[in-house]
Amino acid sequence: MAELMFGVETEYAIAGMSPSGEIDRGEVIRRLMDAASRELTQLPDLHASRGMFLSNAARLYLDCGNHPEYAIGECTNPTEVVRYTEAGHRILAALASSAESNCPPGSEITLFRSNISYSEGTTWGAHESYLHRRPQEVLQPHIIPHFATRLIYSSAGGFNPLSRGLEFTLSPRLIAHFKHVVAGHSTTDERAIFNTRQEPLSENYHRLHSICGESLCSNISAYLKVATTALICAMADAGLEPGNGVQLADPLAAMRTVALDVTCKAPLLMADGSHKTALEIQRHYLAQVEAHIGAPFMPAWGAETCQRWKEILDMLDGAPCGVRQTLDWGIKFALMESHAKSRGIRWDELDCINSVIEKVAASLSGRKDSGQSKAIERAIKSKRAMRKEVASLEPLLQSRGLEWEDVRMLLSCREKFLELDWKFAQIGPNGIFQMLDAAGVLNHRILEVDNIELAMTEPPSSGRGRVRGNVIRRLAGTANVHADWQRIVNFAKAEAQVLDLSDPFTHEESWHSPSRAELREYNSHRMHLGFITSEGESETTRGPSPYSLRQHAFNCYENGDFMRAVEFLRELLQGRFELPSTHCHLVRVLLMMDMQDEARLELNLAWETREEGPTYVLTRVLFLQCLFAMLNHVEIAGIVRQIREAFELPDAHLDWTIRPLIDHMRRHLSDADCQFLEALADAVSDRGSMPDLDEFPQWQEAVVHPLA
Repeated sequence: MAELMFGVETEYAIAGMSPSGEIDRGEVIRRLMDAASRELTQLPDLHASRGMFLSNAARLYLDCGNHPEYAIGECTNPTEVVRYTEAGHRILAALASSAESNCPPGSEITLFRSNISYSEGTTWGAHESYLHRRPQEVLQPHIIPHFATRLIYSSAGGFNPLSRGLEFTLSPRLIAHFKHVVAGHSTTDERAIFNTRQEPLSENYHRLHSICGESLCSNISAYLKVATTALICAMADAGLEPGNGVQLADPLAAMRTVALDVTCKAPLLMADGSHKTALEIQRHYLAQVEAHIGAPFMPAWGAETCQRWKEILDMLDGAPCGVRQTLDWGIKFALMESHAKSRGIRWDELDCINSVIEKVAASLSGRKDSGQSKAIERAIKSKRAMRKEVASLEPLLQSRGLEWEDVRMLLSCREKFLELDWKFAQIGPNGIFQMLDAAGVLNHRILEVDNIELAMTEPPSSGRGRVRGNVIRRLAGTANVHADWQRIVNFAKAEAQVLDLSDPFTHEESWHSPSRAELREYNSHRMHLGFITSEGESETTRGPSPYSLRQHAFNCYENGDFMRAVEFLRELLQGRFELPSTHCHLVRVLLMMDMQDEARLELNLAWETREEGPTYVLTRVLFLQCLFAMLNHVEIAGIVRQIREAFELPDAHLDWTIRPLIDHMRRHLSDADCQFLEALADAVSDRGSMPDLDEFPQWQEAVVHPLA
């Protein structure tokens, strides 16, 4: 039988509260990672300054959104995936408790395996990785119909974040963030059903990096999500075509239909013009796998997976009631239905109430607060102020035995439902799912998912993850030893040694002396992370200079290690090093982390200290002010006028790496604004680019007056 390999990465939301209010998230993160460095058996991550690889072969680090991410070690059995994912939850919970103990009395640090924030639009993923050998274009048509329909058992459930009412959906994250692209490279902007990012992390294999999965609480949901996908990949890898016969006419539209259908029986338009339900498509894949279950390319656990797969699909025939104790979304559906009943809300009439809410909101269009629940509530409460088309909705309500009070009540309770959804996925004994599980009212467990405490410290049973974990246990605490997925580099000895883990199925240690190219690569990483200076001297002995810290911050910025860049820049600000310039650098990093409020504060400080810096810093500050004005839809003529004035001063231009930020902010700006910002950035960097600005009306209309 064949051995397959896969893994899961979980992104966690984190929050801290003290008796005096919310704890700064950066401070919460710092305390959490300090606890990890102090308490876990680990080696530092070669690529992330606050990251580490653990003795159970997992990786813990800070992702670019400034939240903790835990990637389990490579597994060859889906039961291990569930076990090591659960171990990660417990590790993070223990770290939060430790970090909490160092906060003021009465403080609480909370972690969530959530998938979406209803208030901010933030999303947290649970990405999956699968090894395969055939090219992506071969795999793609056979896996996309599966990704679009496996939602019926692999979704977290919740509410449609695009609805002003309360519309239950199997997957709020996919509804909100997977709307435009079937296949694509990005993991943060236009997310795709099939992610094409090429980062194999091993030799002789490709890596299918799935970003359309979600963090799950149910054992069977988490198991099937990975197991079924791995089996379909194995078939496609063997030259079979499991997706034939179930090609969707529009995968994005189909996925949205599946996500909004709690019966799992909505018809989906196929490429050949016929219709099939998500259940029928999943049964097609099941039949394909069953027909080849004894083939040499199939794993030993394939038959067991097919049995569980079939049982869940049979239960889904009676959805949503059939899965109200088993799958995440079914459990959550039952919870929300029960809560609605306790509040006197008619759950069976949500479609009608939601329709009325949307029509009331439409009647208020043009008002600044038209989309807010409170504005809609006020309009309903004061019927005399309502337009005729809103009043005409009353017959619709009466035909369903509803009153305006039913609509108002739903709006007033909406936030409570969203709060319940959020608390459902809370890590620890206060999480709603965990409380239901402890009460014995759920039926989601897999008996083989045991020994979770052991999985917190011991690596998986086979493959390079086992080798990595054992070496980490042996070398933990040794200075100048660093790890990544494919190697462990030991600089502790006079001559560096490298553990080669490029073969994902290796079962033994293989050390070698690094080549010159490898040494240059490793030293470059170490310099970027602040372990050595550009001259090779360890900064632990003499302390970094401000210029070295600033270079480290820039290197981290370029490598996407934004949290570490913030740490370096904060240290520079504490030493009052070149304040206006350093504040500008920090604005750039914070915006890449989507922390606009914090970036605005830093920009204000840059403006207040602008006279302490050279002229080119003034032009950068003004550029960033222009960017913020565009984000806030504020008139920019006054700022552009000041930029024109500043450009007349000596030393107003200096090369500036700002294009990546413009690209990152593109989703918030119009095409015209982006084009102007790009031309303006070129002029900030190079005086010779100034004539290109003349073609933009924003530049032409900014009449220059003498500087005040």
